[in-house]
Amino acid sequence: MTHLWPRSLVGQLLLLVALMLMLAQSVNSFLLYRGAQNQNLVESSTAAVSRIAFGLDRQASDRPERRNSGMRARRWGRLKFGPDSAVTDTMPRLPELEMRAGQAFANMGIGFSEIRVTFTSDLPTAMTGHLIGANRGEWRNNPINRSMGGRPAPTGTRGFVIISAQQADGRWVSIASVVRQRTPMLVRTLLFQTITIYLLMLIPLILLGRYISRPLKSLTARAHAFQPGETEELPEQGPPDTRELIRAFNAMSSRVSHMVNEKDVMLGAIGHDLRTPLAALRVRVESVEDDIERERMIAGIEDIDHMLDDILSLARLGRSGEQADPVDIRSLIETIVDEFTDLGHEVHYQRGEKQSAMVRETLIRRALRNLIGNAILYGSSAHISVEKSGDRLLIHVDDNGPGIAEAKIESMFEPFLRGEGSRNRATGGSGLGLTLARAIARDHGGDIILKNREKGGLRATLALPLG
Repeated sequence: MTHLWPRSLVGQLLLLVALMLMLAQSVNSFLLYRGAQNQNLVESSTAAVSRIAFGLDRQASDRPERRNSGMRARRWGRLKFGPDSAVTDTMPRLPELEMRAGQAFANMGIGFSEIRVTFTSDLPTAMTGHLIGANRGEWRNNPINRSMGGRPAPTGTRGFVIISAQQADGRWVSIASVVRQRTPMLVRTLLFQTITIYLLMLIPLILLGRYISRPLKSLTARAHAFQPGETEELPEQGPPDTRELIRAFNAMSSRVSHMVNEKDVMLGAIGHDLRTPLAALRVRVESVEDDIERERMIAGIEDIDHMLDDILSLARLGRSGEQADPVDIRSLIETIVDEFTDLGHEVHYQRGEKQSAMVRETLIRRALRNLIGNAILYGSSAHISVEKSGDRLLIHVDDNGPGIAEAKIESMFEPFLRGEGSRNRATGGSGLGLTLARAIARDHGGDIILKNREKGGLRATLALPLG
């Protein structure tokens, strides 16, 4: 069911309107069908009333010597006269048609003590010779009548209306009339009506939907591709509400760009103002005679310098001037592995086939260094492998460390939170390595995934899109 429901707002609106129209048209069709069926009953009962009135009138006007002749059946129709009503007490009666028939007879000056009307799908045997309308189809389908412009008779018989009226002398006069089934024309009419309504309603809604959705699609694409510092504004188009939304988005993007520019200026000033006294302090520390104290001071200054570098890199992420280019990931990993092995660290790379990805090489190099550095710090060694999964390239960095509790894995990406509780960089780092690595991965449309290995240790995966 979810696959049939449109994702776009316009598609959902059109589907909802179509369903409501279908529901309304279904109710309308049902009411029209019931009305047509009732109309068929009224027409058949009207014909029966007319035949009774005509037959009684001819009976009264004929000469007495001819009333009992065989001409009566032809002149008076097929009226049935008898002491009993053709509509028995077990048959369902139609009060509305009985009232209509009574009014019609009264208007024609004919009085009956009781009138009974019923509808039946099977004609009683007693009424077989007293039926009107049965040969209407044959007459209307006659070639001569058709050649004179007559319409073909509708096919199918729905049932029979039987009218029985009691005269003043107690005798009953009865007649049966065929009720025709006229639904084929009704179905065609309803189908034409439905198509017309859909065209008149949905075509303007489709045009209106495109008028509304086109600027919204442009706004969505601009929001997905938004980069701080863009000066080109999105053209205002569409209805007034959409224009106001685009105008608000342009104002917001302008404010964000100004804020980011101010942040970059502030970060540049912080980096310059902090590194200058740190460099001067480093020079002064060199003059300390105690070797142990001097090394501790130098290590502290380097910790501050590295942490400052991480903070500035994380804050400036997304504003890098470096463009994404096709990079051979295998060669990039081999270069980083050589750097760590030259420093005496145990790093293994399972060399695979050549894989390229559109990345900013400097940033990806830094993210991989952070992951490999964490693996060496907590697991003494790092094992790197690369695999392709769909449209993503997965770079796995495995270690042999203690791993991370499942409940704490997501919290490890928070700034300044480290797996080791001390503030010593030699044992715990700055607490920004994973944060910076994930920010770099997500800036490329990828992510960092941490997962404990079944055989022990932790696997950190850098997922990058191949496109």
